[in-house]
Amino acid sequence: MRLCATGRAAFALLLALSGRALAETPTVPPPRGAETRRQEPPAPVPHPVTAEEMNGMERPARRGDEPVRTAANAMLWPLRLVVDLVFLATGAAGALLENEQIVPRTRDFFFTRGGEIGVFPTVFLETGTRPNIGARLITSIHPYAATVRGGYGGPDDNVFETRMRLSTSKPFPGVVSLEGMHDRRPGMGFLGIGQVPQTDPRNQFRNGPAVGVYRERRERVVAGVGIRPLPDVEVLVSSSLTLRYADDPESPGSPTLSQAFLATSTPGAYHMTRIIYTELALRVDSRVSRSGVDTGLLAEGYQGLGNGILDDPTRFGRAGFRLAGFLPFIRRTTILSPKIVVDGIAPIDPAVVPFQELVGQPTFRGYDNRRDYVSAVASLDYRWYLSRFVAARLFVDFAKVSPSVWELNFENVRWAGGFGFDLHTSTSEVGRVAVAGGPEGFHFLFAFGVPAGFGDRQHRD
Repeated sequence: MRLCATGRAAFALLLALSGRALAETPTVPPPRGAETRRQEPPAPVPHPVTAEEMNGMERPARRGDEPVRTAANAMLWPLRLVVDLVFLATGAAGALLENEQIVPRTRDFFFTRGGEIGVFPTVFLETGTRPNIGARLITSIHPYAATVRGGYGGPDDNVFETRMRLSTSKPFPGVVSLEGMHDRRPGMGFLGIGQVPQTDPRNQFRNGPAVGVYRERRERVVAGVGIRPLPDVEVLVSSSLTLRYADDPESPGSPTLSQAFLATSTPGAYHMTRIIYTELALRVDSRVSRSGVDTGLLAEGYQGLGNGILDDPTRFGRAGFRLAGFLPFIRRTTILSPKIVVDGIAPIDPAVVPFQELVGQPTFRGYDNRRDYVSAVASLDYRWYLSRFVAARLFVDFAKVSPSVWELNFENVRWAGGFGFDLHTSTSEVGRVAVAGGPEGFHFLFAFGVPAGFGDRQHRD
């Protein structure tokens, strides 16, 4: 059927209107309640998330040495408990309380509100000595710091000391210090001179080999200047005046010095010695941190001159060095540290060196009871962290004294080995506890306080 133009236009209009009507026809709503009758699929029940799924680990990593470290931590628990209790009773705790914010409540108890002044009880103990109990006052107002300490261990065992320090940062980081000290020490022992005093012909015993007991009174004034021209280099200059008087104790438990030795074997005893000693020391230390467990190399050396004043004819020279390495062992947080320390003293002219000034071995962690003109101590330490401010160590020391450098050998070398740990801040070591054993017996060391650096003969015992 053919449509004319008018018919085709009418047909097209009809189709358009019918399509629009279909598009606008409303959708029939579902019956009421159909939504409630509609069955939805049940929601899945979530299962608990385990710690392994949370952190992405199937099982925590374990190290091969964990059983050994766990056993060591259990064995060290009594020592840690003792240190925790005693450490708060020392003057060294002041640096930790102020700089590291350890135990803030204790800091509030010992310090004034502004933190400029603090007072602490002190306790010092070492094998063969009486405990010394006292108090320390600390004042710190940057750049000035001062401390005063007094301790009492008996009528003939007391100490009083004071120190002042002024720091500066221009033109180089540096410090100027002045200090004074008085102390009395009873029960000091002198075995004689040499590595084997019993057979050394330089010792003149009255009734056969014996240990001479004596007491000593000391007064000392020290002034020092230290600068750090380079990050790893320190230069230290110091001078001191030391007065000593050694005699026999009133009620000794062993033969006295005069009963054990002839007078020629104990020069400097029974009269006052007055000695001015001046020293120059140089230290190069590549460790990032001078405390705790860190890697690097250390080289130190010093040279000094001692002169008697007034009627004291003493005149001598001192020199020494130390070389130490701090090497990573297995990993960087465990350090193997070999070290050697050599000290020497030589009389100038025909002068005789007082027996108290002869070279000892303070770095030997056994009994420091050998004296001579030259000393050498070799050590090997293995160190690791127990906590942020506590580092443990296993060590072994070998020590020898002799009349000269050329006579140093491996005959009759003394040794001591043991375990200990160090307390430190982020900048310096402040305490040591160690137990060492060897052929001469066991030795316990407990010391707190910022130690003087090596090469500082001014603070020798």
